Amino acid sequence: MKRDHPPEIPAATPTSDLPQPAPTLDRETAAMIDTHLRAVDIVRIRVLGDDPAASAPVEAHILAKGLGVEVSLSERMIPPPRNRYVFRYQGRTAILTIAPDMP
Repeated sequence: MKRDHPPEIPAATPTSDLPQPAPTLDRETAAMIDTHLRAVDIVRIRVLGDDPAASAPVEAHILAKGLGVEVSLSERMIPPPRNRYVFRYQGRTAILTIAPDMP
């Protein structure tokens, strides 16, 4: 009686080739952002500096809430921000400036 061997399983793809999930926000930051986004339909995120990755956790959080998101980079803000997250509003649109260098 001849037994069939199971087919060989190909080697797994290294995880570095797979897209990595965006980092998540801590609960306190997520709650603060949620508080500022009530009655808002669209969020325009401006990241100060040249690293768009600074907006990834915030963008993922806002998209999960079902809101529209636009991300852009900005060289600076005058006057300079005092906080990491600064909100302004135009109608039902929130403009969120992220200052990655601020604590």
